[in-house]
This record gives sequence, structure tokens and C-alpha cells, in this order.
Amino acid sequence: MAYQPFFVTGAPKSGTTWLGKLLDAHPEISCKGEACIHFFGKALIAAANSYNELLERRLANVSASNAFSPMKEAEVMALYRAFVEARMALIVDPAKTGLRFVGEKDPLHGPNFPVLKKLFPEAKYLNIIRDGRGVLVSAWHHNKRQNHPDFRHATFDRFLDDTAQNWSGMVRRSRATGPDLGAGYLELRYEALVADTGPTFQRVLAHLGAEASDATVQACVEAASFERLTKGRSQGQEDASSFFRKGDPTDWRNHMSAAQVARFETQSGGLIRELGYPVN
Repeated sequence: MAYQPFFVTGAPKSGTTWLGKLLDAHPEISCKGEACIHFFGKALIAAANSYNELLERRLANVSASNAFSPMKEAEVMALYRAFVEARMALIVDPAKTGLRFVGEKDPLHGPNFPVLKKLFPEAKYLNIIRDGRGVLVSAWHHNKRQNHPDFRHATFDRFLDDTAQNWSGMVRRSRATGPDLGAGYLELRYEALVADTGPTFQRVLAHLGAEASDATVQACVEAASFERLTKGRSQGQEDASSFFRKGDPTDWRNHMSAAQVARFETQSGGLIRELGYPVN
């Protein structure tokens, strides 16, 4: 690949979209999402398995001299990588003459870190984590805004249980395998990115190896600010019809009772406390 690849991940509603926009505002970086590469990868592996079964049947029943042996994992991975590179080539911004880094974001990257490591051992990985209670409230409003048929009769408590379990599962899997990526892996917190955007983003750029001067960081922060993304709303000013609804990491306190906070901690297996977030 002509550019340094990187992948952004985090449980849904953890700030991956905003982080991607911050990165895409940088003159050396193109970052878009989501290519849904893992959907293709699973289909590719299934197709390779079916193909190998066909070859084995041919070898046994048609010709014992068939020169085409079953596909090995390395061949499948090479095809998979070629697909991802072709997808990522679509987001290369020709206007960025100094482009050096191309990235793609997807919540499913985290659970699939071992596969990505095989595909792109040279890549950098960014894993953003958000307090699961903030994820819950953001996802609740997001689904209400979309008015999906499967969500119309959902209750908040049932949604709380599902979200706590899904969030904790994704976070635990990514944190368990992320360190295996070595120096290419960086974990950051959504809350830190909101509270201290410039320095936190500067750390992200340093991890990638991108130019990280104060002027460049400030330009990116301004380009991807809540006010810019919402066309004038201040952070904390709510618009329930917008993808960027409120931008307040503590908004869960306005929507959850003490019993629901305790329930979330239980349903997530104690992950709130493990991550160092206040439990109430």
C-alpha cells in the first residue's frame, strides 16, 4: 500500500465518527468509514472453504493428478488484503498532495484485531473507549431518531441490558487483543477527547507519525468542532434530530436513575468500575 494504513475502532456511539472527522481534517490524512470489510472477509473465508471442498472432491472422484491444491490461509489473506486496499484507495483525497496516511473506521475492527494484525501487521490502530452509560443514552436517542421498526416498542430498561452487555463485550475483546498489536495500538478515552481535545488529538497524531504542530492541531479541531459539525450549535445544546445530538459526555446523568446506573454496572460485569469511571 502506498500510504500508511490505520484503523479506528470503538463500540458504537463512542466517538469514532468525530475522531474520524478530526483525522480527515489533517492535510496528511484521509479517514472515512465504514467499508464493512469484515462482512466481506467472512464471506471470502466461507467461499475459500467451499472452493477447497470442491477441489478435494474433484481430486478424489475425477482426477488424482489435479495440480491445483486447496487454498492456504496465506492466499486467502492476500486476497482479503487486496480487497481492503482497493476499498481504502477509494477514500484517497487527491486534493491532499502531502497525503501519507489512509484510515478507515468500524466498530467491528476491535473484535477483529487478530485478523487485522494478519492482514496489516504494519498498520496503526486507534481504539476509543467511552463510558458505557454515555453510549447507552446516545444510542437510545440515535435509535429513536431513526425510528427503526425493531426499536419502536423497545423499553429503556431492556435496551439498557442489551447495550451494557454488547458494550462490555466489545470493549473487553478489543482490550484483550489490542496489546497484541504492539506499538501500533493506541487506546484513548472519548471523555478526554472532549475535555482536552487539542492535546489528546496531538497524542493521536504522534502515534500515527503525522505532523502534529499546534497550528495543525488547532486547524483540525476547529474544522471538526461541535459547532462546525452542527452548523452553529454550542456543545451541550441538544437537537434530538441530529446525529451530533448534544456532545455532552455526562448527559447520561440526566436520563438514568440510581437504580438504572447500578443495573448497568451489573449487566456490564463491573466494567464501569474496571475502566475507572465513577460508579454513580
